[in-house]
Amino acid sequence: MGGQWTMDGFVSRDPRSGAIFAERPCWQAAEADHALANADTAARRWAALPMVQRSKALYRLADALEMAQPTLAQSCRREMGKLASEAEDEIQRSAKWCRFLAERAPTWLADEHNLTGRIQRRPLGVVMAVTPWNYPVWQICRPLAAALAAGNSVVIKPANNVAQTSALMESICRDTLPAGLVQCLWLDELGTRRTLAQPGVAMLVCTGSEITGRQLGSLAGHHLKPAVLELGGNNAFVVLDDADIEAAALAAAESRCLNAGQACTAAKRFIVLRQVADRFIEALIAAMAHYRCGDTLAPLARADLRSRLALQVDRSLEAGARCLIGGQPAGGRGDFYPATVLQDVRPGMPAFDEELFGPVAAISIAADEDEALWLANAVRQHLAASIWSGDSERASKLAGQLRAGMICFNRRPGSRFELPFAGSGASGYGSTLGRDGLLAFTQPVGWLE
Repeated sequence: MGGQWTMDGFVSRDPRSGAIFAERPCWQAAEADHALANADTAARRWAALPMVQRSKALYRLADALEMAQPTLAQSCRREMGKLASEAEDEIQRSAKWCRFLAERAPTWLADEHNLTGRIQRRPLGVVMAVTPWNYPVWQICRPLAAALAAGNSVVIKPANNVAQTSALMESICRDTLPAGLVQCLWLDELGTRRTLAQPGVAMLVCTGSEITGRQLGSLAGHHLKPAVLELGGNNAFVVLDDADIEAAALAAAESRCLNAGQACTAAKRFIVLRQVADRFIEALIAAMAHYRCGDTLAPLARADLRSRLALQVDRSLEAGARCLIGGQPAGGRGDFYPATVLQDVRPGMPAFDEELFGPVAAISIAADEDEALWLANAVRQHLAASIWSGDSERASKLAGQLRAGMICFNRRPGSRFELPFAGSGASGYGSTLGRDGLLAFTQPVGWLE
Protein backbone atom coordinates (compact mmCIF):
# COMPACT_ATOMS: atom_id res chain seq x y z
CA MET A 1 0.00 0.00 0.00
CA GLY A 2 1.18 3.51 -0.74
CA GLY A 3 3.13 5.27 2.02
CA GLN A 4 1.69 7.74 4.53
CA TRP A 5 4.23 10.49 3.91
CA THR A 6 3.48 11.61 0.34
CA MET A 7 3.18 15.39 0.70
CA ASP A 8 3.33 18.33 3.08
CA GLY A 9 -0.08 19.00 4.55
CA PHE A 10 -3.34 17.33 3.61
CA VAL A 11 -4.38 17.77 -0.02
CA SER A 12 -7.69 16.48 -1.38
CA ARG A 13 -7.54 15.84 -5.11
CA ASP A 14 -10.18 14.30 -7.37
CA PRO A 15 -8.58 11.26 -9.06
CA ARG A 16 -11.06 11.50 -11.92
CA SER A 17 -10.13 15.03 -12.95
CA GLY A 18 -6.87 15.79 -11.16
CA ALA A 19 -8.40 18.91 -9.60
CA ILE A 20 -7.37 19.90 -6.05
CA PHE A 21 -10.47 20.95 -4.12
CA ALA A 22 -9.33 21.19 -0.48
CA GLU A 23 -6.16 21.65 1.53
CA ARG A 24 -5.46 21.50 5.24
CA PRO A 25 -2.20 22.50 6.96
CA CYS A 26 -0.47 20.27 9.48
CA TRP A 27 -0.75 20.98 13.18
CA GLN A 28 1.91 22.38 15.43
CA ALA A 29 3.03 20.41 18.48
CA ALA A 30 0.84 22.40 20.90
CA GLU A 31 -2.32 21.45 19.00
CA ALA A 32 -1.46 17.76 19.15
CA ASP A 33 -0.69 18.01 22.87
CA HIS A 34 -4.04 19.67 23.50
CA ALA A 35 -5.85 16.89 21.62
CA LEU A 36 -4.00 14.24 23.62
CA ALA A 37 -4.94 15.88 26.89
CA ASN A 38 -8.60 15.90 25.85
CA ALA A 39 -8.34 12.26 24.76
CA ASP A 40 -6.87 11.25 28.10
CA THR A 41 -9.69 12.92 30.02
CA ALA A 42 -12.29 11.36 27.73
CA ALA A 43 -10.69 7.91 28.07
CA ARG A 44 -10.91 8.00 31.86
CA ARG A 45 -14.58 8.97 31.82
CA TRP A 46 -15.44 6.49 29.08
CA ALA A 47 -13.69 3.58 30.83
CA ALA A 48 -15.76 4.25 33.96
CA LEU A 49 -19.04 3.74 32.10
CA PRO A 50 -20.83 0.37 32.30
CA MET A 51 -20.41 -1.79 29.20
CA VAL A 52 -24.10 -1.50 28.42
CA GLN A 53 -23.72 2.27 27.94
CA ARG A 54 -20.73 1.83 25.64
CA SER A 55 -22.74 -0.66 23.58
CA LYS A 56 -25.62 1.79 23.26
CA ALA A 57 -23.18 4.42 22.04
CA LEU A 58 -21.90 2.06 19.36
CA TYR A 59 -25.46 1.44 18.20
CA ARG A 60 -25.95 5.20 17.96
CA LEU A 61 -22.72 5.53 15.98
CA ALA A 62 -23.92 2.86 13.53
CA ASP A 63 -27.19 4.77 13.04
CA ALA A 64 -25.29 8.03 12.53
CA LEU A 65 -23.04 6.46 9.88
CA GLU A 66 -26.07 5.27 7.96
CA MET A 67 -27.76 8.65 8.25
CA ALA A 68 -24.61 10.29 6.87
CA GLN A 69 -24.15 7.74 4.08
CA PRO A 70 -24.94 10.10 1.15
CA THR A 71 -22.43 12.70 2.36
CA LEU A 72 -19.76 10.16 3.30
CA ALA A 73 -20.15 8.24 0.03
CA GLN A 74 -19.82 11.43 -2.01
CA SER A 75 -16.68 12.36 -0.08
CA CYS A 76 -15.14 8.90 -0.64
CA ARG A 77 -15.96 9.13 -4.32
CA ARG A 78 -14.47 12.59 -4.69
CA GLU A 79 -11.28 12.05 -2.68
CA MET A 80 -10.53 8.44 -3.54
CA GLY A 81 -12.33 7.92 -6.84
CA LYS A 82 -14.54 5.06 -5.66
CA LEU A 83 -17.58 3.88 -7.56
CA ALA A 84 -20.79 4.96 -5.80
CA SER A 85 -21.71 1.35 -4.98
CA GLU A 86 -18.27 0.69 -3.50
CA ALA A 87 -18.49 3.72 -1.22
CA GLU A 88 -21.99 2.80 -0.05
CA ASP A 89 -20.93 -0.80 0.69
CA GLU A 90 -17.99 0.48 2.74
CA ILE A 91 -20.22 2.67 4.89
CA GLN A 92 -22.74 -0.12 5.42
CA ARG A 93 -19.95 -2.49 6.45
CA SER A 94 -18.69 0.07 8.95
CA ALA A 95 -22.14 0.47 10.50
CA LYS A 96 -22.58 -3.30 10.72
CA TRP A 97 -19.21 -3.63 12.47
CA CYS A 98 -20.30 -1.11 15.12
CA ARG A 99 -23.50 -3.08 15.74
CA PHE A 100 -21.65 -6.38 15.76
CA LEU A 101 -19.31 -5.17 18.51
CA ALA A 102 -22.14 -3.53 20.43
CA GLU A 103 -23.76 -6.95 20.63
CA ARG A 104 -20.69 -9.14 21.18
CA ALA A 105 -18.39 -6.97 23.29
CA PRO A 106 -20.24 -7.41 26.62
CA THR A 107 -19.71 -11.17 26.40
CA TRP A 108 -16.19 -11.05 25.00
CA LEU A 109 -15.01 -8.55 27.62
CA ALA A 110 -16.66 -10.24 30.59
CA ASP A 111 -14.42 -11.53 33.38
CA GLU A 112 -13.11 -15.05 32.78
CA HIS A 113 -13.20 -17.34 35.82
CA ASN A 114 -11.03 -20.39 36.42
CA LEU A 115 -10.06 -22.62 39.36
CA THR A 116 -7.66 -20.12 40.93
CA GLY A 117 -9.15 -16.74 40.14
CA ARG A 118 -10.34 -14.62 37.25
CA ILE A 119 -9.08 -12.52 34.35
CA GLN A 120 -10.34 -8.98 34.01
CA ARG A 121 -10.01 -6.98 30.78
CA ARG A 122 -9.17 -3.32 31.33
CA PRO A 123 -8.91 -0.52 28.74
CA LEU A 124 -5.47 0.80 27.83
CA GLY A 125 -6.24 4.50 27.58
CA VAL A 126 -5.58 6.54 24.43
CA VAL A 127 -5.20 4.52 21.24
CA MET A 128 -3.42 6.13 18.29
CA ALA A 129 -4.63 4.90 14.89
CA VAL A 130 -2.60 5.65 11.77
CA THR A 131 -5.04 4.96 8.95
CA PRO A 132 -4.69 4.54 5.15
CA TRP A 133 -6.57 6.02 2.23
CA ASN A 134 -7.99 3.00 0.39
CA TYR A 135 -11.09 2.59 2.59
CA PRO A 136 -11.29 5.96 4.35
CA VAL A 137 -14.43 5.12 6.35
CA TRP A 138 -13.88 1.42 7.10
CA GLN A 139 -10.18 1.77 7.93
CA ILE A 140 -11.06 4.34 10.57
CA CYS A 141 -14.11 2.50 11.85
CA ARG A 142 -12.41 -0.90 12.15
CA PRO A 143 -9.97 0.05 14.96
CA LEU A 144 -12.21 2.83 16.25
CA ALA A 145 -15.21 0.66 17.12
CA ALA A 146 -13.08 -2.01 18.79
CA ALA A 147 -11.08 0.51 20.81
CA LEU A 148 -14.26 2.25 21.97
CA ALA A 149 -15.97 -1.02 22.86
CA ALA A 150 -12.98 -1.92 25.03
CA GLY A 151 -13.22 1.41 26.87
CA ASN A 152 -10.49 3.49 25.19
CA SER A 153 -10.43 6.86 23.45
CA VAL A 154 -8.98 7.17 19.93
CA VAL A 155 -6.84 9.72 18.13
CA ILE A 156 -6.57 9.23 14.36
CA LYS A 157 -3.77 10.28 12.04
CA PRO A 158 -5.50 10.13 8.62
CA ALA A 159 -3.81 9.58 5.29
CA ASN A 160 -2.86 12.83 3.56
CA ASN A 161 -5.23 12.50 0.60
CA VAL A 162 -8.51 11.70 2.42
CA ALA A 163 -8.69 14.51 4.97
CA GLN A 164 -12.22 15.56 4.04
CA THR A 165 -13.66 12.09 4.63
CA SER A 166 -11.66 11.72 7.85
CA ALA A 167 -12.96 15.08 9.09
CA LEU A 168 -16.51 13.95 8.34
CA MET A 169 -15.92 10.81 10.41
CA GLU A 170 -14.58 12.94 13.26
CA SER A 171 -17.62 15.20 13.05
CA ILE A 172 -20.03 12.24 13.16
CA CYS A 173 -18.25 10.87 16.22
CA ARG A 174 -18.20 14.28 17.88
CA ASP A 175 -21.96 14.64 17.41
CA THR A 176 -22.68 11.10 18.61
CA LEU A 177 -20.13 10.34 21.34
CA PRO A 178 -18.77 12.13 24.43
CA ALA A 179 -16.45 15.07 23.83
CA GLY A 180 -12.81 14.25 23.13
CA LEU A 181 -13.41 10.54 22.67
CA VAL A 182 -12.54 10.51 18.94
CA GLN A 183 -10.26 13.13 17.39
CA CYS A 184 -8.23 13.50 14.21
CA LEU A 185 -4.58 14.52 14.43
CA TRP A 186 -3.53 16.66 11.46
CA LEU A 187 0.15 15.79 11.61
CA ASP A 188 3.11 15.37 9.28
CA GLU A 189 5.64 12.57 9.69
CA LEU A 190 7.66 14.35 12.37
CA GLY A 191 4.52 15.30 14.30
CA THR A 192 3.22 11.73 14.10
CA ARG A 193 6.44 10.34 15.51
CA ARG A 194 6.53 12.95 18.27
CA THR A 195 2.93 12.28 19.27
CA LEU A 196 3.33 8.50 19.28
CA ALA A 197 6.27 8.91 21.65
CA GLN A 198 4.21 10.92 24.16
CA PRO A 199 3.37 9.16 27.46
CA GLY A 200 -0.31 9.91 26.87
CA VAL A 201 -0.51 7.46 23.96
CA ALA A 202 -1.00 3.89 25.21
CA MET A 203 -1.17 1.88 21.96
CA LEU A 204 -0.54 2.09 18.22
CA VAL A 205 -2.73 0.69 15.45
CA CYS A 206 -1.26 1.18 12.00
CA THR A 207 -2.59 0.11 8.61
CA GLY A 208 -0.37 1.09 5.72
CA SER A 209 2.81 0.28 3.87
CA GLU A 210 5.52 -2.00 5.21
CA ILE A 211 7.89 0.97 5.41
CA THR A 212 5.48 2.98 7.53
CA GLY A 213 4.76 -0.06 9.71
CA ARG A 214 8.45 -0.66 10.34
CA GLN A 215 9.05 2.98 11.26
CA LEU A 216 6.11 3.40 13.61
CA GLY A 217 6.19 -0.15 14.98
CA SER A 218 9.84 0.32 15.89
CA LEU A 219 9.06 3.59 17.63
CA ALA A 220 6.18 2.04 19.57
CA GLY A 221 8.44 -0.82 20.62
CA HIS A 222 11.13 1.59 21.75
CA HIS A 223 8.59 3.21 24.07
CA LEU A 224 7.22 -0.18 25.19
CA LYS A 225 3.77 0.40 23.68
CA PRO A 226 1.72 -2.45 22.21
CA ALA A 227 1.03 -2.25 18.49
CA VAL A 228 -1.19 -3.87 15.90
CA LEU A 229 0.22 -3.58 12.37
CA GLU A 230 -1.57 -4.48 9.13
CA LEU A 231 0.85 -3.78 6.31
CA GLY A 232 -0.65 -5.17 3.14
CA GLY A 233 -0.60 -8.55 1.49
CA ASN A 234 0.88 -10.10 -1.65
CA ASN A 235 -1.93 -12.62 -1.52
CA ALA A 236 -2.03 -15.97 -3.30
CA PHE A 237 -5.10 -17.33 -5.12
CA VAL A 238 -4.43 -21.03 -5.75
CA VAL A 239 -6.47 -22.86 -8.41
CA LEU A 240 -6.25 -26.66 -8.29
CA ASP A 241 -7.15 -28.94 -11.18
CA ASP A 242 -10.52 -29.95 -9.72
CA ALA A 243 -11.74 -26.36 -9.18
CA ASP A 244 -14.82 -24.75 -10.66
CA ILE A 245 -12.85 -22.74 -13.20
CA GLU A 246 -15.61 -20.33 -14.22
CA ALA A 247 -16.41 -19.46 -10.62
CA ALA A 248 -12.73 -19.05 -9.79
CA ALA A 249 -12.14 -16.73 -12.74
CA LEU A 250 -15.13 -14.52 -11.87
CA ALA A 251 -13.97 -14.25 -8.26
CA ALA A 252 -10.41 -13.54 -9.39
CA ALA A 253 -11.51 -10.66 -11.61
CA GLU A 254 -13.72 -9.24 -8.88
CA SER A 255 -10.88 -9.46 -6.37
CA ARG A 256 -8.57 -7.57 -8.73
CA CYS A 257 -11.00 -4.84 -9.79
CA LEU A 258 -13.11 -3.99 -6.75
CA ASN A 259 -11.91 -0.65 -5.37
CA ALA A 260 -9.66 -0.52 -8.47
CA GLY A 261 -7.63 -3.36 -6.96
CA GLN A 262 -6.59 -1.19 -4.01
CA ALA A 263 -7.34 -3.60 -1.19
CA CYS A 264 -4.86 -5.30 1.13
CA THR A 265 -7.02 -8.43 1.25
CA ALA A 266 -7.41 -8.74 -2.52
CA ALA A 267 -5.82 -11.62 -4.41
CA LYS A 268 -2.69 -10.42 -6.21
CA ARG A 269 -0.95 -13.58 -7.49
CA PHE A 270 -2.91 -16.31 -9.28
CA ILE A 271 -1.18 -19.68 -9.04
CA VAL A 272 -2.82 -22.20 -11.35
CA LEU A 273 -2.08 -25.86 -11.94
CA ARG A 274 -0.92 -26.49 -15.49
CA GLN A 275 -3.79 -28.90 -16.30
CA VAL A 276 -6.38 -26.10 -16.05
CA ALA A 277 -4.24 -23.05 -16.80
CA ASP A 278 -5.51 -22.42 -20.34
CA ARG A 279 -9.15 -22.63 -19.26
CA PHE A 280 -8.61 -20.36 -16.29
CA ILE A 281 -6.70 -17.75 -18.28
CA GLU A 282 -9.35 -17.65 -21.00
CA ALA A 283 -12.12 -17.26 -18.43
CA LEU A 284 -10.17 -14.63 -16.48
CA ILE A 285 -9.53 -12.50 -19.56
CA ALA A 286 -13.25 -12.60 -20.39
CA ALA A 287 -14.16 -11.63 -16.83
CA MET A 288 -11.59 -8.80 -16.62
CA ALA A 289 -12.82 -7.36 -19.93
CA HIS A 290 -16.11 -6.46 -18.24
CA TYR A 291 -14.31 -3.91 -16.05
CA ARG A 292 -14.09 -0.66 -18.01
CA CYS A 293 -12.34 2.49 -16.82
CA GLY A 294 -14.76 5.16 -15.64
CA ASP A 295 -17.74 2.82 -15.79
CA THR A 296 -17.25 -0.38 -13.79
CA LEU A 297 -13.63 0.33 -12.82
CA ALA A 298 -12.67 3.27 -10.62
CA PRO A 299 -9.44 5.24 -11.02
CA LEU A 300 -6.46 4.71 -8.76
CA ALA A 301 -6.45 7.11 -5.83
CA ARG A 302 -3.40 9.16 -6.85
CA ALA A 303 -1.22 9.80 -9.88
CA ASP A 304 1.90 8.50 -8.12
CA LEU A 305 0.12 5.21 -7.38
CA ARG A 306 -0.68 4.78 -11.06
CA SER A 307 2.92 5.56 -12.03
CA ARG A 308 4.22 2.99 -9.56
CA LEU A 309 1.84 0.31 -10.84
CA ALA A 310 2.78 1.05 -14.47
CA LEU A 311 6.46 0.76 -13.59
CA GLN A 312 5.90 -2.59 -11.84
CA VAL A 313 4.11 -3.92 -14.93
CA ASP A 314 6.74 -2.58 -17.33
CA ARG A 315 9.63 -4.07 -15.35
CA SER A 316 7.84 -7.42 -15.17
CA LEU A 317 7.33 -7.43 -18.94
CA GLU A 318 11.00 -6.63 -19.44
CA ALA A 319 11.82 -9.62 -17.22
CA GLY A 320 9.78 -12.04 -19.34
CA ALA A 321 6.14 -11.76 -18.30
CA ARG A 322 3.52 -11.52 -21.07
CA CYS A 323 0.62 -9.08 -21.13
CA LEU A 324 -2.66 -10.66 -22.28
CA ILE A 325 -4.98 -7.67 -21.75
CA GLY A 326 -4.46 -4.06 -20.67
CA GLY A 327 -0.94 -3.18 -19.56
CA GLN A 328 -0.84 0.57 -20.30
CA PRO A 329 -2.25 3.54 -18.33
CA ALA A 330 -5.53 4.73 -19.79
CA GLY A 331 -5.44 7.89 -21.85
CA GLY A 332 -7.35 11.07 -21.07
CA ARG A 333 -8.01 12.67 -17.71
CA GLY A 334 -7.95 10.79 -14.46
CA ASP A 335 -5.68 8.26 -12.79
CA PHE A 336 -7.20 5.24 -14.52
CA TYR A 337 -5.35 2.00 -15.13
CA PRO A 338 -7.14 -0.71 -17.17
CA ALA A 339 -7.90 -4.24 -16.05
CA THR A 340 -4.70 -6.13 -16.86
CA VAL A 341 -3.65 -9.79 -16.99
CA LEU A 342 0.01 -10.84 -16.94
CA GLN A 343 1.10 -14.41 -17.65
CA ASP A 344 4.38 -16.26 -16.99
CA VAL A 345 5.03 -14.26 -13.82
CA ARG A 346 7.82 -15.76 -11.73
CA PRO A 347 9.84 -14.92 -8.62
CA GLY A 348 12.24 -12.07 -9.25
CA MET A 349 9.66 -10.00 -11.13
CA PRO A 350 7.96 -7.03 -9.46
CA ALA A 351 4.56 -8.52 -10.35
CA PHE A 352 5.44 -11.53 -8.19
CA ASP A 353 7.65 -10.13 -5.44
CA GLU A 354 5.80 -6.86 -4.79
CA GLU A 355 2.20 -6.12 -3.91
CA LEU A 356 0.33 -4.83 -6.98
CA PHE A 357 -2.06 -2.20 -5.67
CA GLY A 358 -4.24 -1.91 -8.74
CA PRO A 359 -6.32 -3.96 -11.21
CA VAL A 360 -3.50 -6.22 -12.41
CA ALA A 361 -3.70 -10.03 -12.17
CA ALA A 362 -0.34 -11.83 -12.16
CA ILE A 363 -0.56 -15.48 -13.25
CA SER A 364 2.01 -18.13 -12.36
CA ILE A 365 1.57 -21.67 -13.68
CA ALA A 366 2.55 -24.56 -11.39
CA ALA A 367 3.35 -28.12 -12.47
CA ASP A 368 1.85 -29.67 -9.32
CA GLU A 369 0.62 -28.91 -5.81
CA ASP A 370 4.13 -28.83 -4.36
CA GLU A 371 5.20 -26.12 -6.78
CA ALA A 372 1.92 -24.26 -6.23
CA LEU A 373 2.56 -24.23 -2.48
CA TRP A 374 6.14 -23.10 -2.97
CA LEU A 375 5.04 -20.25 -5.23
CA ALA A 376 2.29 -19.21 -2.84
CA ASN A 377 4.72 -18.98 0.06
CA ALA A 378 7.66 -17.48 -1.86
CA VAL A 379 6.94 -13.84 -0.92
CA ARG A 380 7.37 -11.73 2.20
CA GLN A 381 3.81 -10.49 2.79
CA HIS A 382 1.19 -13.07 3.81
CA LEU A 383 -2.10 -11.46 4.77
CA ALA A 384 -4.87 -13.48 3.08
CA ALA A 385 -5.07 -16.38 0.65
CA SER A 386 -7.66 -18.31 -1.33
CA ILE A 387 -7.76 -21.98 -2.40
CA TRP A 388 -10.05 -23.27 -5.15
CA SER A 389 -10.83 -26.98 -5.31
CA GLY A 390 -13.73 -29.39 -5.55
CA ASP A 391 -12.32 -31.37 -2.62
CA SER A 392 -12.50 -29.65 0.79
CA GLU A 393 -10.15 -32.16 2.43
CA ARG A 394 -7.54 -31.59 -0.28
CA ALA A 395 -7.88 -27.85 0.11
CA SER A 396 -7.67 -28.10 3.91
CA LYS A 397 -4.45 -30.09 3.71
CA LEU A 398 -2.90 -27.50 1.43
CA ALA A 399 -4.18 -24.67 3.64
CA GLY A 400 -2.33 -26.17 6.59
CA GLN A 401 0.95 -25.41 4.81
CA LEU A 402 -0.02 -22.03 3.39
CA ARG A 403 1.29 -18.86 5.02
CA ALA A 404 -1.56 -16.43 5.59
CA GLY A 405 -3.53 -14.76 8.37
CA MET A 406 -6.84 -15.59 6.67
CA ILE A 407 -7.50 -18.46 4.23
CA CYS A 408 -10.68 -18.66 2.16
CA PHE A 409 -12.03 -21.77 0.43
CA ASN A 410 -13.72 -21.31 -2.94
CA ARG A 411 -14.18 -17.59 -2.37
CA ARG A 412 -12.04 -14.53 -2.95
CA PRO A 413 -9.80 -13.49 -0.04
CA GLY A 414 -11.48 -11.37 2.56
CA SER A 415 -12.36 -11.10 6.23
CA ARG A 416 -15.31 -11.69 8.54
CA PHE A 417 -16.24 -9.86 11.70
CA GLU A 418 -16.29 -12.96 13.89
CA LEU A 419 -12.85 -14.26 12.85
CA PRO A 420 -9.42 -12.87 13.77
CA PHE A 421 -7.73 -11.04 10.93
CA ALA A 422 -3.97 -10.87 11.15
CA GLY A 423 -1.03 -11.03 8.82
CA SER A 424 2.18 -13.00 8.98
CA GLY A 425 5.68 -12.21 7.81
CA ALA A 426 6.00 -8.67 6.49
CA SER A 427 2.21 -8.23 6.59
CA GLY A 428 2.51 -7.23 10.23
CA TYR A 429 1.21 -8.66 13.49
CA GLY A 430 -1.75 -8.52 15.81
CA SER A 431 -5.45 -9.08 15.12
CA THR A 432 -7.97 -6.45 14.12
CA LEU A 433 -11.26 -8.40 13.96
CA GLY A 434 -13.00 -11.06 16.01
CA ARG A 435 -12.62 -11.55 19.74
CA ASP A 436 -8.83 -11.49 19.42
CA GLY A 437 -9.03 -8.12 17.71
CA LEU A 438 -11.20 -6.69 20.47
CA LEU A 439 -9.00 -8.05 23.26
CA ALA A 440 -5.94 -6.46 21.62
CA PHE A 441 -7.25 -3.14 22.96
CA THR A 442 -7.27 -4.35 26.56
CA GLN A 443 -4.86 -5.12 29.37
CA PRO A 444 -5.53 -8.54 30.96
CA VAL A 445 -5.35 -8.41 34.75
CA GLY A 446 -5.24 -11.59 36.82
CA TRP A 447 -7.16 -11.73 40.12
CA LEU A 448 -6.23 -14.41 42.65
CA GLU A 449 -9.16 -15.35 44.84
